[in-house]
Amino acid sequence: MKKKSGQNWKEESFKEKLDDSVTEKRTVRKKSSLAQNRKRFSFLIPFASLRLTITLLSLSMILIFVATLEQVRIGIRGALAEYFESFFGVWYYPEQFWGGELLHQIPLPIPGGYLLGGLLILNLSAAYIVRFQWTGKKIGIQLIHLGIILLLIGQLATQAIQEESRMQINKGEKSDFIERFHGVELALRDVTDPAIEQVITIPQELLKKGGLIYDPKLPFKLKIHHFGVNCDFDFAKKEESLSDISQIITRGVGKTAKLNIVPKEEDFSNDALNFGYLAVELIDEKESLGTWLSISNPGGNMYWKIMYPQLADLAFQSVRHKGKLWGMTLRQTREYLPYSIELLDIKNEYYQGTETPFNFESDINLHLEGNQTRRALVYMNTPLRHDGKTFYQYQMNDAANYTVFQVIRNPSWLVPYIACILVSLGMLWQFSFHLFRFLKKNSAQPKSA
Repeated sequence: MKKKSGQNWKEESFKEKLDDSVTEKRTVRKKSSLAQNRKRFSFLIPFASLRLTITLLSLSMILIFVATLEQVRIGIRGALAEYFESFFGVWYYPEQFWGGELLHQIPLPIPGGYLLGGLLILNLSAAYIVRFQWTGKKIGIQLIHLGIILLLIGQLATQAIQEESRMQINKGEKSDFIERFHGVELALRDVTDPAIEQVITIPQELLKKGGLIYDPKLPFKLKIHHFGVNCDFDFAKKEESLSDISQIITRGVGKTAKLNIVPKEEDFSNDALNFGYLAVELIDEKESLGTWLSISNPGGNMYWKIMYPQLADLAFQSVRHKGKLWGMTLRQTREYLPYSIELLDIKNEYYQGTETPFNFESDINLHLEGNQTRRALVYMNTPLRHDGKTFYQYQMNDAANYTVFQVIRNPSWLVPYIACILVSLGMLWQFSFHLFRFLKKNSAQPKSA
């Protein structure tokens, strides 16, 4: 081995001291920058606590566990509404668990998804501002945290502004509207002249408020006596007394069929059937035109004829007033589209020997403005995307020759993709930075003879 000369030894010693000095200066500069951030954003320091992060993540695990248990009772949609799309939820210990007979009576408050998600965003953002720096060594970590923050923001935005609807189309027919899964509206149609049919809708928010409703397009006022989003109904026998709601009905199907209405809570389970009800009185300038009962069918009011033939007129209760013919119906909230979808053909496949669906397939034509058409095939995991809406294959019935699309409108759909790209770039940068640093360090070491 060759021995280093005194001159070479001194030069290398000087370089090492110089490198140490530069490293020390950089460390001091970083500490100074961190100190400035802490001083400038001192109000954020309590929210940047690692203990807070661990606490919120632990509570999130508890929330997921509780919501998973509750899916059995109230379904996926109900669990989402009760625990994830809220600030607080109330959980009751299951009776079938150990000690359930005693503990089931105690209400346990559970922090909801909005609260935990908002606090996690605040926690990560505070840590991002107070603790991290944009240096070559930390850029990857910064990008990863930024991606996670965007992912949380995107999820909260999705829960807050995403709209879910459905579209049912019979084979060989077209549809230009979608219906909400939850929520109803009162539709009044002037059908005196079919060529110029006019529709006036009263949203659920106004129906809930009750009282007197006036619309200048209507020749009469509406007085809301009773309204609810779900009910049980049956046909009263002669010897049976009518419910309070049914007793005030003087006109329409509710009177002739002698319907008994019993209000109940809205059901959010997967197979829920919520029948909204409305007792409304029509009043003109001089007198009352009678009180009517209207019930919405969750599958569409065209199914009244199939389910209960004696209630077929609930799809269109006629009201004659001053030489005009009006139709009244309580239906799922609709949104009309500037285009229509035609169902050409349907096909469903099941796993052999089971009733588990393997594939639902709908062959459609999308009719656009200017007589333009677009052919598309919608099947599982391959939706139709158009005009900010995504049409997923939801249900199908070969015997009845119809298909049902689940329609999702989510303006924040791009945020999760951006977040995942940032996380991927951050991980790639961090791995590459340490790899190149390792290779450079190894190549700089003197080789022994």
